[in-house]
Amino acid sequence: MSDKIFDIGIIGYGPVGATLSGLLSSLGLSVVVIEKNKGVSPTARAINTDSEQLRAFNFLNIAPKIIANSRKVKKVHFTDSEFNPYSTIDIPKEDNLGWPPALLFYQPELETIIRDNNLKYKNLKIFENTKAVNIENTKPIRVDIRNDKKDSKIYCEYLIGCDGANSFVRKYIDAKLIDFGFDQDWIVIDAHTTKQIDISKDEAKQICDPNRLKTYVPGRRNHKRFEFKLLRGETKKNFTKKKVWELLSPWINRNNSKIERAVVYKFHACIADKWRDKNIFIAGDAAHQMPPFLGAGMGTGIRDIFNLAWKVYLVIKGEASEKLLETYQLEREPHANWTIQQAKLIGEMMEQFSYREKGEKYVPSNTGYGEVFPHLINGYYGDPTDGLIATPFCRFNLDGSKKDSDEYFGWNFGLISKKKLPKEINLILKNMNIKVLLINSHKLKNYFKDANYLLIRPDKYLFSRSKTYSELKKALSELEKQFSLIT
Repeated sequence: MSDKIFDIGIIGYGPVGATLSGLLSSLGLSVVVIEKNKGVSPTARAINTDSEQLRAFNFLNIAPKIIANSRKVKKVHFTDSEFNPYSTIDIPKEDNLGWPPALLFYQPELETIIRDNNLKYKNLKIFENTKAVNIENTKPIRVDIRNDKKDSKIYCEYLIGCDGANSFVRKYIDAKLIDFGFDQDWIVIDAHTTKQIDISKDEAKQICDPNRLKTYVPGRRNHKRFEFKLLRGETKKNFTKKKVWELLSPWINRNNSKIERAVVYKFHACIADKWRDKNIFIAGDAAHQMPPFLGAGMGTGIRDIFNLAWKVYLVIKGEASEKLLETYQLEREPHANWTIQQAKLIGEMMEQFSYREKGEKYVPSNTGYGEVFPHLINGYYGDPTDGLIATPFCRFNLDGSKKDSDEYFGWNFGLISKKKLPKEINLILKNMNIKVLLINSHKLKNYFKDANYLLIRPDKYLFSRSKTYSELKKALSELEKQFSLIT
């Protein structure tokens, strides 16, 4: 192994680690990945993606391909044991980001799309069948690795653990998991239909059967996901092939389907108390785990690395001080925590609906399930009660161009203005590497209500709305301060 010092080391090459390695490599950074397994996941695990994740994937130019190989979800039902809906959530075709808000994919296929795209980056080095056996948090960081019983070392300026629920990196930085007390045993079954059958293709069901809680999710093409809660006293030994087919009998059978896997999992709800030690970070399942009812596990990890990537890049390029990296956990932990609580709520709702079928009184509440994610509680300037500041900014097409706004701004901070800017402001913007877009006032009417200037973060959250030059200057000063920019 050479003594080359990589900008970034990543442990774990699942969907989160693979996306992060692509994003950082696309920015021109040198990246090395350490993955203990070989090849893509052999089975489906994660199954759901959304518009914010697609926005991140689109920075790798793979969002359209992912959409083409996924299934759009139209509805999510909470039903009784006979599949009669108690409550239904309608999923729109698109949201203000211009992507479907809910898509079902097949993980081996998704990973293949991401990995194949990563092959074009000459500055990305991937070691599979390789384990990290020791870390020294020095400058540069040293990672001792083992491959084919041979020991060697790699060096990197920053190390990011995307290595899952049993994260080696989390244990190394001595991060403790805060347990929210929602451990449940469920059997997860992935099957593929081999014939055309009458089964819901674009509607998911949370089946609140008092005899056993169940979930049905119509995966892409002929892939189907089923989940069943274990009853008291049951263990994985109870789930013989005969028992598995018995559970699946309301939907499929041996004559029209094949089972890919049937695995008993213990669902957790927990979060790490710290996500960083000096230049070492954790993301994804290494930092948080949640029940699957919201389908947000992978998505929360993609949001983590989309937040972290541009910050590490600015620091490495000398455009921001290391203090910027303190904002990673400050911004991401509250959102991850909120998502965990929402996933728990879905499980609790299913329990409560099942009580209704037994004759117990219950007034259902969808609190949280259909809501947008909460505002950032850090990383913005202004009053977020307008419902715009500190939320993901919309994506829109540019006049006279094939580009959309995401493509135009790229990884830059952005200023959208409906008024011509004075030289004084232009000089400040140039020093701060902020890309400017002048726009007709008829566009983005909602955003420009009582405002003339919009400041956008690299991860496309709206930082501020300003009406006057004076207010804009204050917002720019606050942006420089909050993100520790070096100008």
